[in-house]
Amino acid sequence: MKDFSASTALIVEDSTVQREHVAGLLRQIGFGTVLAANDGINALRMLERHGAPVDLVLTDMDMPGMDGVELIQQLAKRQGAANLIATSANQPRLQEAARSVPAGSAMRLLATISKPVRLEALNTLLHETPMLALAELDRADATQGADLAEIEAALEAGQFVPFYAPRVALDSGRLLGVAVKGRWRHPTRGLLDIDSILAALAGNCALAGSILLALVNQAASDLRGWQEMGLSSIKLFLPLTGELVANLGELGRLVSGIQAQNVKPASVTWEISEELIAVCEAEPLHNIGRVSLRGFGIGAIHCGRYEAGTRDFACFPLSEITIDPMFIHEAAQRSHRRPLLEGLLAMAGKLGVSACADGIENVEDWVLMRDMGCSAGQGPLVGEPMATGDFVSWYKDSRQLLRNYAGTRLSDAAPPAEGAA
Repeated sequence: MKDFSASTALIVEDSTVQREHVAGLLRQIGFGTVLAANDGINALRMLERHGAPVDLVLTDMDMPGMDGVELIQQLAKRQGAANLIATSANQPRLQEAARSVPAGSAMRLLATISKPVRLEALNTLLHETPMLALAELDRADATQGADLAEIEAALEAGQFVPFYAPRVALDSGRLLGVAVKGRWRHPTRGLLDIDSILAALAGNCALAGSILLALVNQAASDLRGWQEMGLSSIKLFLPLTGELVANLGELGRLVSGIQAQNVKPASVTWEISEELIAVCEAEPLHNIGRVSLRGFGIGAIHCGRYEAGTRDFACFPLSEITIDPMFIHEAAQRSHRRPLLEGLLAMAGKLGVSACADGIENVEDWVLMRDMGCSAGQGPLVGEPMATGDFVSWYKDSRQLLRNYAGTRLSDAAPPAEGAA
């Protein structure tokens, strides 16, 4: 018999009765920790708060907001679970579960189960089916093997560099600015994203601040060069971690880095996570207010992923909100996402700020977001994050194509599948 006493399971089910029923079954089977969420969005929030992948996710396939198909894709992308069981009362939906697991994903689909889930069948499945251990789950961690000394040496060697994701107006294709994405040019492991590095440096605010300062200095220098070439209206969108926002000294270093490059504050928007806004603590709010008073824009990113309300957003001096990519991806084909997108855009309207759709991958999503009233967009269709030397060439080569996207009518794009998931 397997021992599940040290294992964690997450139940994702919109029916309260069914959710409590399955949670009770897993506790009877012996799972030490059983988490529960009412849809895919809340499941991902719960996994972020949990801070580690779970041994098992048991999810319904039919849920509002984010259904089982989308959740499975997000779990695989984020490597949030080692094992998966899908349930549904609808047999065709169960067949979608196997197709939803991306090729090459380490996550193991143990089985699909028709509702109602019964104790004997679930117990037999879990004890007799080989399961993937958490230790075997290949988590793509950019900091694997990197200690503080290596990170400090990389900083000294100038290996932390900005890449630029173009942001455009959806109604015209006009370039609005570039969102700065930090990369580590590692001498042996290639180009690495720095988000996980910054997360691993929690508690070492000075080193995290120095990494972002290196990005800020280079990005501000590049912006000044582009403005001198005639791109006078474009802006920088620069990331800020919650820890740095709470540290006025480190925040001041970053702001001073911009000013030292003779870049006007109005050309820069500092972006904070919706997670920080949802918490709405006094010190970050005060510090962000001070930055805003100096003329910088303040943006909110990952909007929709957390549980911040209009009142929370209204506390911060925002100039823009950016909708999280997981809601933009294939939005035109997934009609059940419309209420969430409409809610976020309505909130932006109430706040009097613009909205950006992050993660646009196809022209149908561009047209949908434009026609819903979203003013800006970025993502693979617009342009992948690129190095400084590639940006000018991209701009020259892409202007007409972006105008074509902006001029596309809904009737020209492939129609969304009604109610598709």
